[in-house]
Amino acid sequence: MNKKKKHSRYLAYAGIVLLLIGIVAAILFLKDPDQATTVSDTTYTDYHTHTYEDVDYAYNSSITTILLLGIDSEDPDNEQGQADVISLLLLDRENEQIELLNIPRDTMTEILLSDIQGNSLGWQRQHLNLAYAYGRTPEDGCMNTAQAVSRLLYQVPIPKYAAIDLSRIDEMHAIVGDLEVVIPNDSLSYLGRGWREGQTITLTEENLETYLRSRDTEENFSNTDRMERQEAYLKAYIGRLKELLETDQEGTIRKVSTLLEDITTNISYSDVQVYSEMLLSYGYDPQTDIHLLPGTDTVGELHDEYEPDKAQVEEMVIELFYRKESE
Repeated sequence: MNKKKKHSRYLAYAGIVLLLIGIVAAILFLKDPDQATTVSDTTYTDYHTHTYEDVDYAYNSSITTILLLGIDSEDPDNEQGQADVISLLLLDRENEQIELLNIPRDTMTEILLSDIQGNSLGWQRQHLNLAYAYGRTPEDGCMNTAQAVSRLLYQVPIPKYAAIDLSRIDEMHAIVGDLEVVIPNDSLSYLGRGWREGQTITLTEENLETYLRSRDTEENFSNTDRMERQEAYLKAYIGRLKELLETDQEGTIRKVSTLLEDITTNISYSDVQVYSEMLLSYGYDPQTDIHLLPGTDTVGELHDEYEPDKAQVEEMVIELFYRKESE
């Protein structure tokens, strides 16, 4: 393999790894180059223009949007699972900027339901994380979730997706090794480990899953605190990952290779190469470029619910996806 092709290959893999900024568990790779697909466009009507506060806005077509999912399944071989982590990765080609939008799994919104034969039961208001579960295959689950998120965000197009089961967290953590993080809240104090807000701890294979996935189900809105912990880990992970790609690119890519078989994605290899260059060169500040869907935690009859603030969601959609028509 000549140096140019070798560099191109490593660049693509590096981009795959860097797509972990969406979720700890999202690495993009094409399993079958002949089977790349696009999420159905039937959902994406009337997104080209949007009138907000009497001002007309046009959709920013320079943005590439990718849905990133972390799937929680007790038995990945037999259960479809649910989307425990839901994020949108925005690549803005015009401004050369990366943005990340995190959406709580408990978000209440319309999702497409179906019976066990796969027949559509129409759109009903449910927890967003269930959209994936109603897919008959992992690909269907991803497309269902993409369509539900699109409806939630005023029909903005979400043509690409990538998902992986969160049971692979330990292997992903091994890519970067032990990490120090500052605990952002007291949500793990119930475990009796002495983990308190503001404390710096070292995350290892032994305690990683406890830190990332544990939540006190007796407490309301515990998923919100868990998302805050995951974000703290994500920032540390990104920093270490970039260091490793600069100092030991080949070794880092080698560690990633064993994870690629379990990725569900419709992203082609040629797309990955393009996205790779974007991710390696575009601006990204975890302090300002990570966003949370605006809303409020509420107590439902059976489970916690996250109620989107429609006015604030619309404002956020305008800020992230649109620009004034005169611009």
